[in-house]
Amino acid sequence: MLRVLVLADDLTGALEVGAKFAATGLSVRAAAAPGLPVNNLQEQTVLVIDTETRHMPPEQAGKRVFELARAGRNAGCQLVYKKTDSTLRGNIASEICALADAFPDAPLLYVPAYPKMGRTVRAGVLYVEGIPVAETSFGADELNPVRESHIPTLLSAACSKPVFSTTVERLGASLEAGIYVCDGQTDSDLEAAAGKFIRLTLRIAAGPAGFVDALARLIDLPRTPPARLPRLKRVLVVNGSRSEVSIRQIQHAREHISTALDSNGVAIAADNSGWVILDAAESGSDHEDFARRLAKIVRGILEQVKLDAIAVFGGDTAYAILESLGRPDLKPVGEVLEGVPVSAVRRKAANLKGDGVLYLISKAGGFGPADVLCRMQRELTRG
Repeated sequence: MLRVLVLADDLTGALEVGAKFAATGLSVRAAAAPGLPVNNLQEQTVLVIDTETRHMPPEQAGKRVFELARAGRNAGCQLVYKKTDSTLRGNIASEICALADAFPDAPLLYVPAYPKMGRTVRAGVLYVEGIPVAETSFGADELNPVRESHIPTLLSAACSKPVFSTTVERLGASLEAGIYVCDGQTDSDLEAAAGKFIRLTLRIAAGPAGFVDALARLIDLPRTPPARLPRLKRVLVVNGSRSEVSIRQIQHAREHISTALDSNGVAIAADNSGWVILDAAESGSDHEDFARRLAKIVRGILEQVKLDAIAVFGGDTAYAILESLGRPDLKPVGEVLEGVPVSAVRRKAANLKGDGVLYLISKAGGFGPADVLCRMQRELTRG
């Protein structure tokens, strides 16, 4: 029976949150189908839906989130969680307000900090590595520039409900309806906020994957031993992110991992060295066209080359690839590194030859060390 519904605005975020729940032994399914019928909401303990609203107009994004959140409320979900980008990209205000509107009498706890990723919140201001987010490179993001660092100001401009800037210590035993933006600078702050959420028996929350990490371990739900990460020998690496961070990561990895231009090259490189980077130039195309072109190339490779997994940088590209495979559901397994989830797709559900599963390793573009890909390879090739 469905107990937790998570709504994420892109695929990498959805899988990241799904992995947090799966790592605690909860049964999780992730759906990359934003039009998912609401009668599917009773099939598992945790359902994560990629609403694909990151680049939508705010009103349209809010409407989609409202409808799904209301369906979760009507299904009796113990928790409905709005996964937000850790740097405030996307329709943060309209989607959080929509969740609050779907539960008109309930307080919503928003914990935007993610200390492990260098995201902290003081007096309602989001800092990335100590700098207000709007003053970082995220303020000049090509698709979703962040203009406001003070989160209560951002939300108040779009929400009819009151917005409060608070700390865990100031959260009382009884909260009126509204949105509570909670400061956080350490993992302990997130754990304290999760504990307060559970003790107050709240039902709606928002934040990046860091807060989910704390919540998932505390929420009272049946569990089984979590699955182990797979050993992956033949992996195709695809970068669809324009982020300078991802570009540097791929440049660093090229010193250690082979590259290939097409299916023949991928097959040879996979036979020789296992992991291979797809060498696909952007050629000046716009972001969506580039993602679709990459997806078509990857689909063709998967039809001709038997691979254990694909590792994809960038949420839009990950979604385009999954869409090219018919948007099959995914089963989150866990994280190979912080913020780098591993999920399983049944090959038959993706219309690929053979039995078993194809693994998807996904990462949002804007974070991680330069050697993240080499670290992923080391962890997933150990046997």
